[in-house]
Amino acid sequence: MYTESMTTKIKKIDYYKESIKEYKEIRALNTEAKPKLLLHVCCGACLCYPLLFLTDLFDITLFFSNSNIYPKSEFDFRLLAVNNCKRSLANCFNTSINVVVDDYNYDEFRNDLLPYKDLPEGKERCKICIAKRMKRLFEYASQNGFKYVSTVMSISRNKDEQYINELGLNLSKSFANVHYFVSDFKKNGGQDIGIELSKKYYIYRQNYCGCEFSKEYKK
Repeated sequence: MYTESMTTKIKKIDYYKESIKEYKEIRALNTEAKPKLLLHVCCGACLCYPLLFLTDLFDITLFFSNSNIYPKSEFDFRLLAVNNCKRSLANCFNTSINVVVDDYNYDEFRNDLLPYKDLPEGKERCKICIAKRMKRLFEYASQNGFKYVSTVMSISRNKDEQYINELGLNLSKSFANVHYFVSDFKKNGGQDIGIELSKKYYIYRQNYCGCEFSKEYKK
């Protein structure tokens, strides 16, 4: 779970370069079968470029675990966008990509965010939200035999990739059988490519992060 000390101790790291290094190391293993990766996805728009980046290296399963999204109709709409995105890109790569949909428990999720409801995006509320979903990603991966996990959230310029990756690496220490693949998907034009792909395939692009508090903050 998030603690304030995590933000103060993070050394600035170029996680894009680290991801390229790791990509090459995994490629060099020369295994016949692609390793299994459980990729946390929050929406279709954020999925486009990470899927393009990762598909050639991993056997990907998408993990839609986002009880932060409000209302339920928005959750359903973003899930539809995820399926539209993966279908379009899977057809391009002639590959199969499964989607696992986690339970939707917004009321329980909201209780943890409520004390921080008046804070702007990027502060404690958002860090707790990210931490809860990342921990759930590791739990599911550990229980279902996934060697690697990652998340698309570093694609956004509004998300702190230092915090996301530090959190993932720390969780890897608690889940010894699951390796976290670092990322900064927005780098090297990744976010711009993702925007163009979402336009090309008519993928829904929402105008708020997810929870009711972020929705209110956008007004």
